[in-house]
Amino acid sequence: MGGGALPGSTRLGLALSGGGFRAAVFHLGVLRYLAEEKLLEQVTQISTVSGGTLLTGAVFSAAGGKWPSSSEFLQSVYPSIRDMLVSEDLFSFRALGPGGILRQNTRILFRRANVLAWLIRKRWCISLRLSDLPKNPVWHINTTCLETGKNWRFTRDSMGDWQFGRHYSPDVALADAMAASAAVPYAIGALKLALPKNGWWQTDPATKTPTRKVEPRHASVRLWDGGAYENMALEPLYKPVEGLQNCDFLMCSDASAPLAAPSGILRSLLDGKLASPRLFDIASDQIRSLRSRMLMKSITQGEINGSLFRLGTPARDFEKASGNLPGLTDEECAFCLNYPTNLTKVAPDHFDLMAQHGQDVARMTTRTFENAIRDGSASTPAP
Repeated sequence: MGGGALPGSTRLGLALSGGGFRAAVFHLGVLRYLAEEKLLEQVTQISTVSGGTLLTGAVFSAAGGKWPSSSEFLQSVYPSIRDMLVSEDLFSFRALGPGGILRQNTRILFRRANVLAWLIRKRWCISLRLSDLPKNPVWHINTTCLETGKNWRFTRDSMGDWQFGRHYSPDVALADAMAASAAVPYAIGALKLALPKNGWWQTDPATKTPTRKVEPRHASVRLWDGGAYENMALEPLYKPVEGLQNCDFLMCSDASAPLAAPSGILRSLLDGKLASPRLFDIASDQIRSLRSRMLMKSITQGEINGSLFRLGTPARDFEKASGNLPGLTDEECAFCLNYPTNLTKVAPDHFDLMAQHGQDVARMTTRTFENAIRDGSASTPAP
């Protein structure tokens, strides 16, 4: 997709998956590709989960509360976020420090998601509120509501889900919404969010328009990682029957980890990994597989315009010839795919490798799609 491949009027939607700092760095590489193609200006919708949410919050913060231009991203935002992710942990005992451990005390045991929100404010200096976000692009922050089991979303102008109801103009700190979206079940646990008593509306599930005022069922809700519901962040932007939602071209960056061999939660946590129960991992992997198949079916059959950028995809999937291929080696791609899910600092060489991988996958996927269009067969490498 060259700089002129998308008409200037094309509304670009971004879906950024979960996956801790592995996902954040991979997505950052995808954004660097878009910036080099001068496409960030065409982004009108962003939907994020977990690591994708943390990255997007960092981007808005580094750009002074607005969505950066392509040149601003390359010149200042990308270097700033790289420096931050390679220099310090976000969520660990090392990040808390002795003073933080004493200050947070029992919350470390029972309210770790709230501790994460505190660390986002303290270490990343993100003091924005949802109301400080720009009207464009619209940012959908995805979480999972334990009370309803539905996809609870935060945007600049609303929060809630279709079953609980929606509140408009929510007075919520961005750090709280980010922490809820990244609150890995059990490893971090749910974020408890106090709710206002008034201003709630029941909405039509199909049109999302308010229909009647309602009383909130609870004074607070517990919000888990959005990946517990759907880790690819697709739902706000794409529905299999209805197609794209408020965008003309969808780019989904999926940095989810493969289903690994079983391991103990305690052992994983001691190793700094954000582990979750095995049954949760199995269900999440199946949901992701189904979602990606539906998305690819819609793209390849011409029902929607879009691309799926999959972490771990080697150049060999795009070019079958032997010998030297562009981009990372198969072994380097496998390393990126199997990088652990955590929120601890990334070694500089690992950061550069995963960011380059994101940029390479975005570039090769897009060029393959363009060639398929020219050849009369709009297909892309299968997930």
